[in-house]
Amino acid sequence: MEKGTIVIVPGYNEPEADMLTLSDGRRGRPGLREHGYACQLFPQYEDDLADRIDKFAGFLTDLKAGGTAFPVTTLGYSLGGIVIRGFLRRFPERAHEVSHTITLGTPHWGLTVDMMPMLTAFFRLGDKAMDELDLNAPFMTWLNGTSGHYVENDRQKDWVLETEPWIAPPETCLYSIYGAVPHFGGDNDGIVWKDSATLGGRIRSRELSSERANHLNLIGAVNIGTLFIKGFLYDDRVWPQAIDAIDDHISTHHILQPSEATS
Repeated sequence: MEKGTIVIVPGYNEPEADMLTLSDGRRGRPGLREHGYACQLFPQYEDDLADRIDKFAGFLTDLKAGGTAFPVTTLGYSLGGIVIRGFLRRFPERAHEVSHTITLGTPHWGLTVDMMPMLTAFFRLGDKAMDELDLNAPFMTWLNGTSGHYVENDRQKDWVLETEPWIAPPETCLYSIYGAVPHFGGDNDGIVWKDSATLGGRIRSRELSSERANHLNLIGAVNIGTLFIKGFLYDDRVWPQAIDAIDDHISTHHILQPSEATS
């Protein structure tokens, strides 16, 4: 029995083959299709995030015109999670088209973009969205309805939002799945911190914790640069946990109705 359609949105400069692991599985381990979902892959683009959100809105319009049953589930990996949440921010009147908004390894309040531009230039990546992911970027301020600042705490700097952020329209179901690697401190996946993935605990979430639960291995991807620079190793034990978490959430979620959200 088909459980509905999942629209998968790739991350920053993410090859299509990496995202196909989520839909089709790998080495005998099932992907989302074998769990009963029809999967549609949103193409990889290299333009600004606002343009990408508009293209995503058009993609959903085309799916509906082509006969896909709505509402659909949207699943965004890393930057892709920003795109699908940005769709809800830009087009709240279309929130009913999405039954579940699931993000995987997504930095919802942004990243500290320091080494990333250097890596982007080194690997000659053409994606224009990196700067927009910075904690202080105007795009992130628009998405969350607020910015933030650093506070010194126990010999480290913590990012604190200025005001309560916008999260999602009340009738939607937003869910964040993120990785936590013990040798990185247990609160991040090597790229995205838990607080960013959950907006400081404000987004319902599921943590995948293990030594291999790094940012790329959430989808079973490997990159030679991050292997040497960050020590990211991959195997086929983590991404199946992400598949199970996605399926479990869709099967058991409860969407707040407007009357519940305001009561």
